[in-house]
Amino acid sequence: MEEKQQFTIHVESWGVSRQGDVRPDNQDSFLNWADHMLWAVADGVASSADGGEASRAIAKFLMRIPMPASLEEHVSNVKEGLRNANDLFRKDAKANGLGGASTVVVLLIHGGDAACLWAGDSRCYLFREGVLYQCTRDHTLRQEKIDKGELTVSEAERMIRGNLITNAIGVYDTLRLEEVRFSLRAGDKFLLCSDGLSLLAPEALSAYLTQQSAKEAVEGLTQTLSGMHQPDNVTFVAVFLSELE
Repeated sequence: MEEKQQFTIHVESWGVSRQGDVRPDNQDSFLNWADHMLWAVADGVASSADGGEASRAIAKFLMRIPMPASLEEHVSNVKEGLRNANDLFRKDAKANGLGGASTVVVLLIHGGDAACLWAGDSRCYLFREGVLYQCTRDHTLRQEKIDKGELTVSEAERMIRGNLITNAIGVYDTLRLEEVRFSLRAGDKFLLCSDGLSLLAPEALSAYLTQQSAKEAVEGLTQTLSGMHQPDNVTFVAVFLSELE
């Protein structure tokens, strides 16, 4: 059997979190850990007891995972960290009647491959060769109706409570994560974000991802958002692959 070629990945990543104009605090958190090839965005569920604490706890759990020897191990370590966070939130909920919950999206890279794990409606986009792909599928009532064929996309967009979250860390006793894996290409650019970035259309996101650096992309997005009314907190992390050796 032919041995899979190993790659050295060179990345630049940048992230920012901005409080919106409506809520009294920012319940988003992010992890920008290029040395560990690990990035994440977590968005505290506003209806939970303390979504902000939950999102921050998720970042802390992810920061404890060890350096992996393979993508499979990397994925396993991340799942364990998220499982520990979920168990903690559920334990608090049962003990106190209240518990935090948070969406999460995680990008992890090893060698020439990547994986994306998520629960909720925080997203991961891939910008490759001028085309923007949404790697994640929202865990919302709107998307559930579309997947079941009960509503068309245009019909679902008119739902009053279509953005109701159907999955998050801390909601179920057993952790529910969705996962995708893919091979990387030189020049791939990723954008992880909370649902607050839905203010901008995919075409606008693509325009910023044409920038030469992750920092420029994030600064451009931040400047645009600063001139708009933001009903929700917004957090995003850009990850640019400069080389595959």
